[in-house]
Parts: sequence; structure tokens; C-alpha cells
Amino acid sequence: MKIFSIIITVITGLLLISTLICGLWIKAKNLTGSQSSLNFHMQLGIVTVIFAFISIVLLFILAVKR
Repeated sequence: MKIFSIIITVITGLLLISTLICGLWIKAKNLTGSQSSLNFHMQLGIVTVIFAFISIVLLFILAVKR
């Protein structure tokens, strides 16, 4: 369980960093008119939120066990 939570945490961190970088890239390049680019980054953001929620749940489970 501990290894699984570490893996999920690392994935969540990478997704958060990539979402932030991609969002800043869209803002810098002013790509708000490109619908396919916005859809991709919106999906990336949704996946990031899901993984963050899983990480929080795993953290609570590990905290309760101790």
C-alpha cells in the first residue's frame, strides 16, 4: 500500500507540473482560439484532479492506519 501511494503521489506531482507548464504555455502563446489544444489541456487537468483526489484518499487511509 505504501509503494502504491508513493507511485500515485509521483504521478500526481508530474501531472500537476505538466498542467501548470502547459497552461502557462497556452497563455504565453495566446492559443485560446485553438479548440483541440484547449480540449487536450482540459483533459489533462481533469486527470490531474482525479489523481490528486486519489492521493488525498490514500493519505487519509495511511494516516488512519497509524
